[in-house]
Amino acid sequence: MNRSPIYLQNQAGVALIVVLWAVALISAAMLGLAAILQRQLGQELASLQNSRAVLVAESGIQMCLNPQIQPGIAETASRAVSAELQKGWGVPVEFIVRTEDLRGEEGKINLNALALGNREFCRRILTNLLGFWDVSPTTSSAFIDGLLDYVDADNQTTGNNDLTEEVAKNAPLERLEEVEKIYGWDQVMKEAKVSKWRDKFTIYGSGKLSLKSADEDVIEAWLGLSQGSAARFVQNRSGPDGIYGTADDQLNPSLLPPLSQDVQARTVMADTDLWRVTSTGRVGPVTNVVVALISRNPPQIKARWVEEPPHK
Repeated sequence: MNRSPIYLQNQAGVALIVVLWAVALISAAMLGLAAILQRQLGQELASLQNSRAVLVAESGIQMCLNPQIQPGIAETASRAVSAELQKGWGVPVEFIVRTEDLRGEEGKINLNALALGNREFCRRILTNLLGFWDVSPTTSSAFIDGLLDYVDADNQTTGNNDLTEEVAKNAPLERLEEVEKIYGWDQVMKEAKVSKWRDKFTIYGSGKLSLKSADEDVIEAWLGLSQGSAARFVQNRSGPDGIYGTADDQLNPSLLPPLSQDVQARTVMADTDLWRVTSTGRVGPVTNVVVALISRNPPQIKARWVEEPPHK
């Protein structure tokens, strides 16, 4: 039977519509696939840049393993080495280790050693320090109870609040950030007038305090001095150039009151070979921060971790 021209035209029109729909669907699928591939490529690129920023930051750690790199020259040395790295990478590259980023770890209060040692001494030191930060005696006492219960091995409440044992780990701190889990710490932070509290404490080292690198408030709390009494000692410690960690640094114990035998046994005048290094690496727009505990005789990385990069 012969088909009419109108029938053939309708059939051709339907076929054309089907083809157009197929082309549209294929185009949409291809665009979707292209978007997915673009996102994956962006993620892979970001991951690569992030890894490269970590590697660059690691260069700062390796640099500080050299005993000749003292805190006072760390930033200058960082920029010099970064300039050499940039020549080979072809993109903006740098790492920075500032004076305050290379510190003797014994210049901080070891919370594990303090809390697991003589409790009376622990209370005295922390009460002194938190008092300098304008933390009330009630809040200080509650936190110290919480710290003692958190790290000791028993389930007996130190103070009058059973909550200190309910949140206790009954083991030493493994990371400094665990302090934030201790009962009473939240209230301490609400009252405390202090910046960078992490620079005051550690969980590493012998438990003795190095007067060579400790902050002024830490020295005063440890030695039982009134606020401001260690200012001259700390100022003199940096030597004539006024920069901590350079060749002209000097310690003058005569600028401090005589120390009791008990305090002398817990105090050293020089840093032991345990350093904390914070190195910030940048590759293009990506920044990463690597922190390491090192010794330099012989050169050794004892621990390292990647931290959140600083917010701009």
